[in-house]
Amino acid sequence: MSTPGRKIAIMAIVLFWLSTAAWLVFYEAFPGLLEGTTGGYRTLLSQGVMVMDQWMSITFQGKAIGYSHTSVNAGDADSASQYLIDNTTVLNLNVMGSRQRIAVKAQSAVDGSYRLQKFTFTLSSTGYSIDVQGKRVHGESFAVTVRSAGSTQRLTVRIPDDAMLYSPMTEMALKSLEPGKQITLRAFNPVTLSAQNITIRALRKETITHRSKTVEATVLTALVEGMETLSWIDSNGSILRQETLFGWTMEACDAKDALSRTASGNALDRDMLTSLAVPVTGPVNRLSAARAATLRLDGATLVREHLESQRQSVLSVTGTVAEIRIQAETFPDAATMPDTTTNLAPWLAATPFVQSDDPRMIKKSREITAGTTDSRQAALAIYQWVNTKVAKIPTVSLPSAIDVLLRPEGDCNEHTYLFVGLARAAGIPAKIRVGLTLHNGLFYYHAWPSIYLDRWVDMDPTLGQTAVGADHISLFEGELAEQMKLMGVIGRLNVEIVNVEN
Repeated sequence: MSTPGRKIAIMAIVLFWLSTAAWLVFYEAFPGLLEGTTGGYRTLLSQGVMVMDQWMSITFQGKAIGYSHTSVNAGDADSASQYLIDNTTVLNLNVMGSRQRIAVKAQSAVDGSYRLQKFTFTLSSTGYSIDVQGKRVHGESFAVTVRSAGSTQRLTVRIPDDAMLYSPMTEMALKSLEPGKQITLRAFNPVTLSAQNITIRALRKETITHRSKTVEATVLTALVEGMETLSWIDSNGSILRQETLFGWTMEACDAKDALSRTASGNALDRDMLTSLAVPVTGPVNRLSAARAATLRLDGATLVREHLESQRQSVLSVTGTVAEIRIQAETFPDAATMPDTTTNLAPWLAATPFVQSDDPRMIKKSREITAGTTDSRQAALAIYQWVNTKVAKIPTVSLPSAIDVLLRPEGDCNEHTYLFVGLARAAGIPAKIRVGLTLHNGLFYYHAWPSIYLDRWVDMDPTLGQTAVGADHISLFEGELAEQMKLMGVIGRLNVEIVNVEN
């Protein structure tokens, strides 16, 4: 069996990391907990222009893998760019034996009235790049352009006037947060084009040693999509250290240290995905061939509605323990009329990253399905084409169906996005499932498509399965915004195989 697309966990972690380093933030402080912080840039910059320059080294299990650099500067004479806030984050990763370099750049420009006027966000990795630009057009409406190698999308997005780019200024607003108090920030992610909450709570005061000096710090916990990070912030509002559950750490340093440690690449001999695998107990060797199985998922808070599907039934959910019965998929022997009572429109629509309405996608879909007589045959033809034509190469990217069509390579997300784009272009409702699949005695994070024929049917073109087995556990469905919910699971989950039905 091919190696599953474990990279999906890395992409979720990268997106999570950027939520605390390079995303636009909407301030929604709970009343009475902080004073004068709900005005975004207006509150912070109106007290005087602040020129800042902060470097952070990023390590994995004690080894340097990258850095983050944030600066705040006065802009030029352009009234729309009075103040510029920049962030650059660079990561060097070993993903399944392949060296991957990820670079993220984000900038926001604020006018003389301290309102966000424009922003840019660029993410590039080995062989891939995406650029997002936004500019205020009127009121709180921004014209947003999303460019990748294969497409240009133009959208209108509403961003409130208190929008901020995460920077040391945000940390300054947190310095007066007393133990027991909390605030909620609302982050707009320019990649998923969706919003998410970041809840920050002060835990305690603590004395730590930072760069050979004793510093009194406030310990904060930040909750993003169910994943917590710990941060140590000094009296000036600067974060000195951050720690995550999955072994990534960020520490304040100088530019020379950040750049030299990253350049050394001393963590590139470690495949960090190994530590993200989900342990499993029980009759592991029987699961892949099972007709059905009962599994116990322990350690993470899972939602019943997310777990239920045509293959999975939830037996019980208590706290962080969920018990499910999961069946092996069966592909229909013949096509039948679809259930007209089911609203299938959402799974036929194009999205910014599943460009099923792109003429190139439509043309390729017609070529692939030419000669087929029903949706069942068309689905099998698309499955066969994606499985054989898309090279199975580890790729840390933001998946885009049209980009994969033009450059057919990648792992599970790339295969899945392209399959869904081609299926929708052929008039077959399709969606993306995200969860776990078994490989070499461990569960790894994975994505695969589900299509609607006479019912929903799960296929896996990455692993070459026209119908998935009981070893595919669906946790969520949807694109990147939904996949971020993996952060509440990674590093916590354990699986027990309770019973296997042959």
